Amino acid sequence: MKKLLTIIISALLICNISYSKDNPLKIFKKEILGGDAKKKMALAYDSLTKHKEILHYNKDEEAIEITLDYSMKGHPEDWDLSDDQAQRWEFVTKKKNYHKLGKEVYLKYIFKLNAGQNHSANIWQVVGTKKGGEIIYPSMQIRYTTDEDDLPNRVQFYYKQIEEVFWTDIDPSANRFKSTTYKFDIGSLHAFNKRYQTALFKIKPSKKDDGEFIMWLNDERVIEFYGPNMILDKTGGIAFKIGLYRYWNAKLDSKMIEPSVLSIKEYAISKDCQKIMDKDKCKYKSKDNVPKTKYKYRVSDRHYIPEGAKKIKRITSKVVPKKINFKEMKGNFLAIIKNKKDDKYLLKYLGYSKEGASKKGMSKCVENFSDLSDLENNGCYVHYSSQVAFGG
Repeated sequence: MKKLLTIIISALLICNISYSKDNPLKIFKKEILGGDAKKKMALAYDSLTKHKEILHYNKDEEAIEITLDYSMKGHPEDWDLSDDQAQRWEFVTKKKNYHKLGKEVYLKYIFKLNAGQNHSANIWQVVGTKKGGEIIYPSMQIRYTTDEDDLPNRVQFYYKQIEEVFWTDIDPSANRFKSTTYKFDIGSLHAFNKRYQTALFKIKPSKKDDGEFIMWLNDERVIEFYGPNMILDKTGGIAFKIGLYRYWNAKLDSKMIEPSVLSIKEYAISKDCQKIMDKDKCKYKSKDNVPKTKYKYRVSDRHYIPEGAKKIKRITSKVVPKKINFKEMKGNFLAIIKNKKDDKYLLKYLGYSKEGASKKGMSKCVENFSDLSDLENNGCYVHYSSQVAFGG
């Protein structure tokens, strides 16, 4: 009897493993999500649910691919708006698991994307919540755009200072905002389609001066800012969204909205820094708490109301946000480049990683010796490369 029971249990386990490997949603939950994300996130209520059409497991890359096509339509609250249309497949922090203000949290996100034309999309979001975990506004986003009115075919990081959330009589279910947005250009869509990107985050949401945000991309510290980052009244904490949320002008011809694919290898959240990133990153402390970035950025204000609409409800901030001036971040990885054919040639180049500094330093050297007939034999070489104590 025991032998028979063992056989039955083994068979069920084998079937379950086999089923899991053929079920992309299960793979996403069990193998892609990590740390607190595994237990504390769930499918968003306004997400599309045809998982067999949307999700695919890429065995070669060990990644889940999320594909959205116009024909899939969207949730009524996204699809039937007066000005924009949208569709999404997103996981979101459960209400009861929202992250409270003043508590540090760490994240890892490994992804790649193949974006279609004529729409924009968020592929990661931090959102502000009430004390009960109800989401009320977007705060930070990684997004892409193919809109010619914005930076076309680029990936951007958004930081939003929300001064007011409001609802109108025309679209009573749609949250709209009065806000100041900082838009950081973090790369071309081609680069993000070519290889997987690893983004790491340290976030301390706060209405006070102890607020903190640091972002690393592919081992380089790229953005950091300090101070109040959740200024809206009624904000009790933050939640996270992961997945693909795309949107476009509702008047646009639907035939122009191309499919898009987001591939995710890993997404993990933890209150323990060392479960997410290495010790050096965990130990990093700014010496001056001055906001810094290695990217070009723009600032824009927005307070859009659909024509003829009236506000029926609003949440405002008593705090008027101060404008943030980001200091240019200087690399602290030094590469010294020499040339075998010119003893006097010496180039010192600072970069954001050892490999990056060496590569760019070598490129500068090749430019200086570009008159050589054989560029492969230009004499340039890396004499020294290491992390140094100076830099921003």
